[in-house]
Amino acid sequence: MIHPPCCSLYLHYVVKEGKVDELVSHIRTILDACAGEEDFITAVLHRTPERPLELTLYELWRGTKETFAKTQGTRPYRKAYMEASKPLVDTVKVTWDTPLQIWGEFGPLG
Repeated sequence: MIHPPCCSLYLHYVVKEGKVDELVSHIRTILDACAGEEDFITAVLHRTPERPLELTLYELWRGTKETFAKTQGTRPYRKAYMEASKPLVDTVKVTWDTPLQIWGEFGPLG
């Protein structure tokens, strides 16, 4: 187990036709804000050429899903992002995970 605890947030977007660039712009804005947060570790935005209307975003945070909800869920920039992104997407699937081990630049933590 990683100490201190970490949580990961994985978002899979299916974006409306013609709205990918606008959504990416909103994602960049929120991640610029997130990067200044003490509990933020990293985020990666993915786009697959074979599925141009699909994006995936992976965020890694110190703390638990519950602490994320208490701190990040109340941030005005996150609320603004949620409102701005809703009309741009057909669906968003959100998955929460607890990393067991991290390799690379950010691992091992703890």
